[in-house]
Amino acid sequence: MLYINQNDYPDIKYPTNASDKTSRSYLEGTIESSGCGLCSLCMIVDQLTLKKLELIECRDLSLKHGANLKVGTNMKVLGPVVAQMFDLSYKQSTSEDELAECLRNGGAAIINVGGDHDDHVGTFSDVGHYITAIGFDGEKVRILDPAYRKGKYDIEGRRGKVIDKEGILFTTLDVLHEDTNNRTPRYYLFNNEV
Repeated sequence: MLYINQNDYPDIKYPTNASDKTSRSYLEGTIESSGCGLCSLCMIVDQLTLKKLELIECRDLSLKHGANLKVGTNMKVLGPVVAQMFDLSYKQSTSEDELAECLRNGGAAIINVGGDHDDHVGTFSDVGHYITAIGFDGEKVRILDPAYRKGKYDIEGRRGKVIDKEGILFTTLDVLHEDTNNRTPRYYLFNNEV
């Protein structure tokens, strides 16, 4: 199982918000600051195929296809590109039932969490962020967080919502519902059954 942490790549450029070439995200952006979507896609490919998508190759695909026009990665643009390259099915969803079905059927998903908003403390991030779901046992969803660090899930508002087993995270569909309720779509579903 491949795991990639974006924090390991502070020196690899990833210019996002390319629609404003004077922005800090464009001029100073790196995989560390904006590459959660890239890391998640590489982990999806590893999880579902016998092939490998290198992080730099994924970054270059984002630049080529314009998935970097806003801050971060536009998964609506890059997700279908990667799915087609690796013969994966791809679907956008706002349904936890569809997420659970995808995972039960051997698929994987990128979850579009929305961070802190209104009176909600973001469970997986305080800002928009992508995480990767790689399994579901009927109760808990198994998650890989490309911005994982020890203690991240021990702070007030997050404590008790995530079980951390040495970087492999477990949470419920209800927690994911709360953490994505300001995002559309909430879930990007991938499977190797095209």
